[in-house]
Amino acid sequence: MKGSGMWMSRRQVRWLVILLALLPIAPTVVMMRAMIDNALRDRDEAIETETSVYRDQLIHLVNRISLSPSTGEGGDALFSQIRRIFGDEVSVVVREPEAKRFWKWGDAPTADAIVAEIPEGPYAGWSVVLDHVVELPEYIGEQMRYAWWKAGGFAAGVIIMAAIVWFAVHRGLRIDELRSDQLTTVSHEMRTPLASMRVLLETLTDEESLVLGSEAKRRDYLDLVLKENLRLSRLTEDFLTFARLERGEHLLRLRVCDLDEIAGDVLEELAPAIETAEAELEWNIDPGINVRGDADAIAAVIRNLLENALKYGASGDKTPRITLSTVVDRAAGVAELAVSDRGPGIPAEFRKAVFRRYFRVDSRLASGGSGVGLGLAICRHLVRQMRGRIRLEPNLGGGCRFVVRLPLEPMVGSDRFSEEAGNPFATPLSLHP
Repeated sequence: MKGSGMWMSRRQVRWLVILLALLPIAPTVVMMRAMIDNALRDRDEAIETETSVYRDQLIHLVNRISLSPSTGEGGDALFSQIRRIFGDEVSVVVREPEAKRFWKWGDAPTADAIVAEIPEGPYAGWSVVLDHVVELPEYIGEQMRYAWWKAGGFAAGVIIMAAIVWFAVHRGLRIDELRSDQLTTVSHEMRTPLASMRVLLETLTDEESLVLGSEAKRRDYLDLVLKENLRLSRLTEDFLTFARLERGEHLLRLRVCDLDEIAGDVLEELAPAIETAEAELEWNIDPGINVRGDADAIAAVIRNLLENALKYGASGDKTPRITLSTVVDRAAGVAELAVSDRGPGIPAEFRKAVFRRYFRVDSRLASGGSGVGLGLAICRHLVRQMRGRIRLEPNLGGGCRFVVRLPLEPMVGSDRFSEEAGNPFATPLSLHP
């Protein structure tokens, strides 16, 4: 595989494995054909054996019927007499060659039918075709059915094995590809802040540099170094958090959480970024909404959604306009927290894909900063672990509207949640792709 010291690409390996998995189909088809041919040959031999015993007797019987005075004259009389003697289960065809007429009863004659030519009498030159006179032995039918079932079983087994091999190899290659992409993404995203810090630090340590003309300029450079360091720390924390989420090692402690209080703390934390972006913030969160969740996880979700709104919420040259709102449905026992912006929005075909890891619609839409595409994936995992849901829907008037749906804290006396000692809700996260 490319990048792993192998001379074949992942695509070539995938197709090679598929061909190897399908290779047994050719001998299986040959074997199936041989089994069916053997069954057909046995059937033909049985028919020939059974009919040869009665062939001469049946031909002699037809001749006697044609010469019998009770038969009468005409094709109708001969046809009726033969049918009366042989019964309805035997297929009968009576042909009158000169007039090119024929009388028929039953199915069309097969290759195994008995043909009797009448040599003399009033029906001389006529022919009588009898079919299905001799029933096949039971073992012939069973042998035919067994051959078809066995051939079908072999074919199905080969196809199932090929599908299993293909799925296993495809999944393995896909995992390897994701790991390679993850490593590439990590390297790329960390290279930029590291390179920036290196240039800034080299400038700060260069005593002969003409760029640092004053102490204020030096402080600006130190602030830039700190900013890049924080950005690098945030990227590292995102990667580590998502890795723990995938492995199911991240534990949440579900308890009573005040949405208004948590959102207020996050807003205070992001106040400098909001001020820098000159964003307009509309606060429509009702006080006293208690949900069942993890306070740190809820804060992380709100923080990610607000940071995305700051990055992508600006439309054209306008400043970002962000709205935080809540809706409570007591009957359903849920509360919804919505973060809306007035940005360019996300096309409908990408509204589910944005919650996948490393997915970015277009990084050029960001008004500031960059991301690796893990924020919304982390949000989805955290919300799911809190027995909630997160969705993206178009915002009226343009932009995006992310809605987080969480279970309400039950009222006093409700038996919806157990309040036993300890914390029964501390459970490991599991990956839901």
